[in-house]
Amino acid sequence: MQLSIKQTHDLNLVMTAQLRQAIELLQYSTLELEQYIREQELENPLIELSEPIFQERTHFSKGVSRHTSILEHVTKYEKNIRDDLFEEIKLTLHKDKDIKLLKHIIYHLDDNGYYEQTMTPTYQDHEIEKGIHLLQNIGPLGVGARNLKECLLLQTMYHENSPAHAETVISFYLDELANQKWKQIADELDISLCELQEIYQFIQTLQPKLSSLFYQEAIHHHTPDIIVEIIDGVITFSLNDYYLPKINIHADYAPYITANSSEKSYFKKYLSDYQWLVNSIEQRRNTIIKIIKALIEKQKAFFTHGFDAIEPLTLREIAEQIEVHESTVSRVTTNKYVQTAFGIFELRDLFTSKLQTTNGNSVSQIKVKSLLSNYIKTENKNKPFSDQKIAEHFNTTLGIEISRRTIAKYREEMNIPSSARRKMIQFN
Repeated sequence: MQLSIKQTHDLNLVMTAQLRQAIELLQYSTLELEQYIREQELENPLIELSEPIFQERTHFSKGVSRHTSILEHVTKYEKNIRDDLFEEIKLTLHKDKDIKLLKHIIYHLDDNGYYEQTMTPTYQDHEIEKGIHLLQNIGPLGVGARNLKECLLLQTMYHENSPAHAETVISFYLDELANQKWKQIADELDISLCELQEIYQFIQTLQPKLSSLFYQEAIHHHTPDIIVEIIDGVITFSLNDYYLPKINIHADYAPYITANSSEKSYFKKYLSDYQWLVNSIEQRRNTIIKIIKALIEKQKAFFTHGFDAIEPLTLREIAEQIEVHESTVSRVTTNKYVQTAFGIFELRDLFTSKLQTTNGNSVSQIKVKSLLSNYIKTENKNKPFSDQKIAEHFNTTLGIEISRRTIAKYREEMNIPSSARRKMIQFN
């Protein structure tokens, strides 16, 4: 046996806490960034914030910038359902730990009232589950659920008059219920069809999504992060970040970070954090500007004519144009809203994959979804179109090459039930 010593080199990428936070910073909306900046003021004694003076903002276009009064575009802030829930939480709960947990949950609710997990989880699953159950005693039943099944279960668990076996049916038989397998469900649960009908009718009263509560907020409370306008025939844009406070070195501590100060070592980390924050925000801003410029170039027809003129576009195309990683474009366009002449849209809506047509051209995914929705509206409700029939219609009548599986995928993304579930359900 021969013994030998071998030296190997392993290259590992270690993600520091600052790098993780910088990545998450890209995903913040402008409102979330403001909240984060104010939190940093509380944690870092060197940071002093000064409130902005609303005078003017900068319009960007190709190689040109101009200024207009910021007061022309100040977005009025109004309280929304999340704020109302949090106010109720502060009045109802007494433990700071519980209040902090529920604050995290309610400010991470999507527009359907579902809880959205953050990229870097702040709480463990069992803590989130505890918070969701606490929230049921304060907010509308089902709020904070992580999926459809949990939303229905929460409403059933906390409903005073939910029928027996309702939780079991929701937990294990939703698909069978949708596909009218009444006898199978009744036999396996050893209940009568009358009891099952009572359960079905009860489930019909539940809200699969709480979008009715969040819908008006989605329209009126989504403060745009970017404003795109056509001025003198030129498409221009501005970042709607006028309300962000300015970050300064606190005047009282400035002498302690000078070269000759004995306290300099104590403030070294705080100074590093301050510099990192300022640089990261500036880098985030510059990246957003690059991406918006590229989007305006690629989607000029959309900004001038609306969604009917939107072109197929991928994250990769924008990433290659501005020479950044695709994940950077993904993060920057997440949770951001753009105000256009046609309304306020999520930035991700401007990215849409393409499908080929029989004449060699391509059509955007959004256009196909619009055609799909309109076609389903024309069907006989007692004899709805199957996904296969819809696919055949697109291929033969519209000349759009699409598979049955893709039709099903688009339908599910638009929350349109399958043909079996769209059919009028009746008990025999």
